[in-house]
Amino acid sequence: MEIVYVGHRHPRNRALLISNKEWKRLGKILTKKMDEEEAVEASKRLKEMRRETSKKMVDGWDNTELNKTKKLLEQKRKALSELETKRQQRDEEMKREALEARNRIIEKACKLKFEERDSTKTFYRALQHSEVFKERAIQLKFNEAEREKKMQKDLETAQEQNKEVERYKKHREDEKQKNHELKRSKAEMLLKELKERRDSRSDEQNALLESGKLELRKIAEEIEEAQKKAAAEARSAKEKLQKDIEDNHIMIASEDDVRESEEWEEDMVTTIMAETKKTLARARRLKEIELVEVKQLALEEMRARSAAWPSKQTGWAESDVLDAVEAQEKRYQEGESKKRELANKRIEHVEIGNRLWEEEICRRRERSAQNLRSEMHRREREKRLLTEFADLRRRTRTDNANRFREQLEKQCNDKRIALLANRQADIDRHSAFEREWQKEDEEFIAYTKNVIEKKISVGNPVVPLIKTVKDYLEKNNLCMNGDKVSKKIPKGPTYTSRIIRHI
Repeated sequence: MEIVYVGHRHPRNRALLISNKEWKRLGKILTKKMDEEEAVEASKRLKEMRRETSKKMVDGWDNTELNKTKKLLEQKRKALSELETKRQQRDEEMKREALEARNRIIEKACKLKFEERDSTKTFYRALQHSEVFKERAIQLKFNEAEREKKMQKDLETAQEQNKEVERYKKHREDEKQKNHELKRSKAEMLLKELKERRDSRSDEQNALLESGKLELRKIAEEIEEAQKKAAAEARSAKEKLQKDIEDNHIMIASEDDVRESEEWEEDMVTTIMAETKKTLARARRLKEIELVEVKQLALEEMRARSAAWPSKQTGWAESDVLDAVEAQEKRYQEGESKKRELANKRIEHVEIGNRLWEEEICRRRERSAQNLRSEMHRREREKRLLTEFADLRRRTRTDNANRFREQLEKQCNDKRIALLANRQADIDRHSAFEREWQKEDEEFIAYTKNVIEKKISVGNPVVPLIKTVKDYLEKNNLCMNGDKVSKKIPKGPTYTSRIIRHI
């Protein structure tokens, strides 16, 4: 390897010269991993090729266990294929049987559906009605014969009953005559007993009247004695009552005197107590005045004594008085100085507060002016944004309205197409239903015709069946043209708002 310079001698112009042998060696170093992978892939391809060659060679040998096993597997595969073909044949047969069973079920269902129709049920009811008419005719004949037999039997019974009535009347008359004679004999015996009873009762009443008179006389005497006794008792009670009244008047008078004396005593006591209270109040007031005067005198005396008494045992000197005056003056001056200092401090605090307040007012004014400017800028920006927003909203509304109009027109077209398709589908479905109805009507008419012919050949009444068929034709607006059934064609155009709807 050798370093050379291309052009000027500069690091960027420096180049490295490598020999071919060295270049190959470096290339092998860089592509070593890729070469190893290629060698591995080549060895794998060689192994796969040798394995396929040996497999082809071994497949032609008959004396190996693998080929024997392959032959057995081939035979099993053939047997399974034969079984599969047989199974498919059996499945086809089962499908055919299932199809036949399905057809039988469908026929049965169609028959059941035909029987479950309202028209078929109505025809069955008419058929049963015709059977009822047949039974009714037989029953009428039987009832007529039974009525004749009953009338003959009733006639014989009436004749026997008339004979029995005549015998009963004769027996009743004989019984009445016997009862009349018995009653007459009983009445005679009763009258005799009543006469005897009346005579005995009159005798008893006379005796009772005499005994009653005696008793009344005794009762009258007893009443007179009782009245006399009551009058005496009343007189004594009256005298006693008068005496009691007099005693009561005396007692009331004495009680009134006692009550008046008590009231007078109570009035005297109340007046005495009032006078005593007034005297006590007057004395109490005088005593209080005396005590106030005594207190004032004592206070004046105490003041005089306190003024005369010295504060020291040796008395007060002039120097002491001067000292006291100087001390008092000093205390006063100190108090005044403290008051001035406090006043000066208060004035300074007030000035500082006023200055701070003025500064605060200035700051507030500047802040309010700044806020006003910022609010004006904000208002202008907001106004600009609102106008832009209004323009944008107007454009958006216009775009939305256009888009909504397009979508609405598209939906209307789609709905119109769908409505036309639905109408056509309804018409097709209705035509299909009409064909089904036509088929059902033909089946029903054919069935009823066969049944009516059978009933006519047997001799049963067919009036209910014919009436049922006519009602069916009128109800479904049908008519018969020979053996065919068709809808009645209206004479003029029909206008209807009925919507064809089938579920």
